Amino acid sequence: MTRAFSWVPDVGRGEWLRSMEAEPFSSLFSVVPRGFEMYARVFHPVERDRPRATRSWHAIEASTCFDDAADIWALLETERCTWSAAAASFGTTMHAEAQYARLIRYVSGEEVGAVSEDGWRYGEPSEGALDASTLTAASQVLARHTATPHAGIAAIWEGWGGLVSSAGSKRYLAMRSLQMSLPRLAPRAPKSGTGVLAPDIAAGPRFDLHGDTGRSYVLFEAGAADFADPRWPARAPWTDDADWVPSPSIFWPEDHSWVLATEIDYDSTLIAGTAALISDLVRTPGLEVLVIHPNADLTWDGDSVNRPA
Repeated sequence: MTRAFSWVPDVGRGEWLRSMEAEPFSSLFSVVPRGFEMYARVFHPVERDRPRATRSWHAIEASTCFDDAADIWALLETERCTWSAAAASFGTTMHAEAQYARLIRYVSGEEVGAVSEDGWRYGEPSEGALDASTLTAASQVLARHTATPHAGIAAIWEGWGGLVSSAGSKRYLAMRSLQMSLPRLAPRAPKSGTGVLAPDIAAGPRFDLHGDTGRSYVLFEAGAADFADPRWPARAPWTDDADWVPSPSIFWPEDHSWVLATEIDYDSTLIAGTAALISDLVRTPGLEVLVIHPNADLTWDGDSVNRPA
């Protein structure tokens, strides 16, 4: 645990994943490598809400109904739920290759915030990152299925706002707003090394995958046992915002017994490992995990809607 979350300049630690570059982006194997016994998909939780007074968004003018409210959130019932619960609300079918937009009958061009017949309004699952509590729950299982639970690599996507430079961070956005309000000060782009990461890390080597697609990662020492501790967000050196702590885009133990990967454009996470690991994950309360076929196609054309079975 003494080296947990320390920077790893040796990007060669990720070379064993290089074979994924030979796979098309539509393939599961472009996100996690071939050669594992079984694969699973972890579905990122979603948030849903409804007015406490009516317990339904139907017959309510959402744009004006809370105009005089001092605290809108106090008037809303909110909860975290699964994709399966969303599918049940919209009368669609949940399965391993499900696309969330289809489950909630989303049609391209519509406003975000689909309302089901039973009155719940559904948000979207997080894209490109797994929330901290779900990663903790998964890591508690992952730690039991490796001989090196205290050693491994967490690959953090360099593109998160405020990581390498202050661009995208709250402090940068506030300063940019101030600069734009002063006519003699032109907005300036922040320099590399002005973000959360120390200048030597910001300027250090990257583990690059898939050519020039923007998938470049900063590597840190981390084992499953580190993320199994619910306090891990407070120790992660790649954020200074307690409200938003990106999960690793790719995470593996030193013995390479499994791989967890959250593709930056996906709203779910893939795990490759043994059948025993995947079965354990599927049975874990608080996680929504389904076994997925290695030949699954997780791309979505955005046109059709998943209909009831």
